[in-house]
Amino acid sequence: MKKILVIFTLLGCVFLSPIVSAQKNNSPEQEHTITPQDGRNKEKENRRKKEEEYQIKKQHHEKIQDKATLKRMKESRKRAEKNAGSGRKPWYKRLFS
Repeated sequence: MKKILVIFTLLGCVFLSPIVSAQKNNSPEQEHTITPQDGRNKEKENRRKKEEEYQIKKQHHEKIQDKATLKRMKESRKRAEKNAGSGRKPWYKRLFS
């Protein structure tokens, strides 16, 4: 009985040792954990890049227009800003005014 118990114990140690050692190894990728600060920085950088690309495309679009179209675009932009004002009024002001 003792021999069987010793054999099972030794076999258990032999089979479990590679599993335990595999869990302890830290690969180089796991040494740097991603923090929320890293995520926020990445989001800010992506937002900045998108805004920059948008401005470049907008300037290019305006550059390729002729003079009459630019004038019409400017008038439309002014009219839109004037009509929008400070934005839409709240529902209670629209309802009771």
